[in-house]
Amino acid sequence: MRRFAALVLVPALLACAPPAAAAECSAGVRSSADARSSARSARSKPGAPKARCAGHRSTRLRGAARHRACARFDRGRLIGTARTALTGAPAAFGVPAPFAAPAPPAPAAAAPGAAPAPAAGPAPTAPTLPPVLSDPRALQVQAFEFGLQLSKATVRSGDVRVEFNSARAEDPHNLLLVRSDGSGPVLRFDEQPAGAVASRTLPLTTGRWTLFCSLTGHEAAGMRATLNVAD
Repeated sequence: MRRFAALVLVPALLACAPPAAAAECSAGVRSSADARSSARSARSKPGAPKARCAGHRSTRLRGAARHRACARFDRGRLIGTARTALTGAPAAFGVPAPFAAPAPPAPAAAAPGAAPAPAAGPAPTAPTLPPVLSDPRALQVQAFEFGLQLSKATVRSGDVRVEFNSARAEDPHNLLLVRSDGSGPVLRFDEQPAGAVASRTLPLTTGRWTLFCSLTGHEAAGMRATLNVAD
C-alpha cells in the first residue's frame, strides 16, 4: 500500500518541482524501500541519526511554497475584480481600494415648454358677513317647562310685535305683560296648547315690564321674566 501511494505522488511532485530536484526526488523515491529499512534499523540503535531524503523534503517544501503563492495570487485577483465591479475603478491585486460613495441623483429637468409652477400667494381671507340687524320693536317669548326665554332683554317703546312661541312646551300656557310699577293696562295672550305659535302687536310704554304665565303654579315654578322698554 505504501509503494502504491509513492507511485501516485511521484508524478504530481515532478510536475511542480524543477528538473534537478525531480531527478533527485525520483532517485530518492526509487530507493525509498532501502532507505526505510535502513532507517528502521538505525532508529532501533540508540543515538543513531534519522535517515532522511533531503531532495524529497526540499522539493515538497518548494511545492508547498509555490501553492501558497498561487493561492495568494488568485485571492488578490478575485478581490481586485470584485472591487472593480463595485467602484468602477481598477484595483491592484491584493491591495484594498476604498469604496466609492454613490453619486447623488441628478435633479429632474423640467419638460420643454412646461409652464413654471405658480408661486404661493397669500392665504385667502374669509369673506366679511354683513351684520345681523335686529328689529328693536320685535320680541319673541319662548315657553317651556318651566320658564320663559326672551329673544332680547330691551326693546324700543311703541308698537312692538310680540311672538308667543310654545314649540318647546309640553303643557298649555298663557302669557301676560304688565308694568312692574302696576300702572297701565294688562296685555295678554290667551292660553294655547303646546307647539302653538301666536303673534300680536302690543303698545309698550317706557319702563320695566313683567312677563309671566298666570296658570296655577306656573309663575311660581319659574315662568317669569323681565323686559326693559326704552325710548
